[in-house]
Amino acid sequence: MILDYCHQLLDVLTKLEELLQSSDELKQNYERRVARQVEWQAIFLGFLISSILIVWFMTEKSGMFGRVAAKTGATEVFVRMFSISFVALVLGNGIRIGSQWLWMRDYFPLGKRMVKRLFLKKYQKKENEIIKKINQILKEEILEVPQLPEKYLNSRSLNYIIGCIEDKEVKNLSEAINLLELESQDLQVRDLIMNEKSALLKSRQLVSESQLQ
Repeated sequence: MILDYCHQLLDVLTKLEELLQSSDELKQNYERRVARQVEWQAIFLGFLISSILIVWFMTEKSGMFGRVAAKTGATEVFVRMFSISFVALVLGNGIRIGSQWLWMRDYFPLGKRMVKRLFLKKYQKKENEIIKKINQILKEEILEVPQLPEKYLNSRSLNYIIGCIEDKEVKNLSEAINLLELESQDLQVRDLIMNEKSALLKSRQLVSESQLQ
């Protein structure tokens, strides 16, 4: 009976943890996409200004080329071209780095905050689907009044408890919890059998945060 309860609880908590993992991955992908968009904006700006600079240097107004170019030797023309390309490359790269830094801190229009808004709708749609599934699981009867303390409501702790019961090291949940607490005093073992936060607590926090948005 106890073992059946633990297995049912483990199935529910595993589903919660998988959804929480999906939510974390979605947030990371969202942040990466925003950062990548800002990076592409900076690359484009650097390339554009470098190209404009090269085109301007090639005109007669710059004094680098034009009618005088016909009277200059091949070596001098090469040196001028190399100088122009080098200056344009350095300037373009500097603009790319500088503009990316400024965009990520919203000092320029189309900064990080605005880019986030562009992708927010698609992100929120997927996030809401995950939260909806989490809400459905949180309504499961087995989670309403769990027989375990909340801090042990995660797959690691529950797998340990199930193992103790199956190996007949303990007779009931109370003994299993006591053994778990004893084992968790060893910091090296603690990371293997416990999480920092329970899946139930993380799920409730995620749902609560979504309601505040």
